[in-house]
Amino acid sequence: MSRPNLKRQAILARTQARHQLLKLLYQWQISGNNPIEVWHNQIEGLAIHGDIEQAYLDQAWDYIVNNSEILDKEISQDMSRKPSTLDPVERAVLWIGLYEFRERPDIHPTVTINETIELAKQYGSEDGYKLVNGLLDKISKNITK
Repeated sequence: MSRPNLKRQAILARTQARHQLLKLLYQWQISGNNPIEVWHNQIEGLAIHGDIEQAYLDQAWDYIVNNSEILDKEISQDMSRKPSTLDPVERAVLWIGLYEFRERPDIHPTVTINETIELAKQYGSEDGYKLVNGLLDKISKNITK
C-alpha cells in the first residue's frame, strides 16, 4: 500500500475514533452511570469496528472522564452559561476539542476545530456547530498565545 493511502487510512481511523468517543461521552452524560460501566457496555459493540484508532479512543476517554470538571471550567470562561446546560452532544464535542488542544500537539488546532464542527453538524442540534466553532476558535487562540 502506498504511503498516501496509509496516511489517509490513519486519518479516517482517527475520525472514526472521534465518532465513537462522542457516542461514549453522550451515553455517559445521558445515563449518569459510572464511566467504567458505560465504557464496558459500549466498547463491546466497537469490537466489530476495526477501522478506528483504538489508542486515541482509549487516551481521549480516560483524559476527558478524569478531567471533565476542569474542561467544563475552561468552557465556562468563554460563555455566559454553565456547560451542564449545553446539549450533551455539543458539550461532548467541546470536551473532545479541548482534549486535542491540551494533549495532542500532533493534531493541528485547525484540524481539531474542523473535525469537531463536523461532529456537531452530524450529531448535534441544528445550530450547535456554530457554538462549537465560536468557542473552540476562541479557546484555541488563548492556548496559542
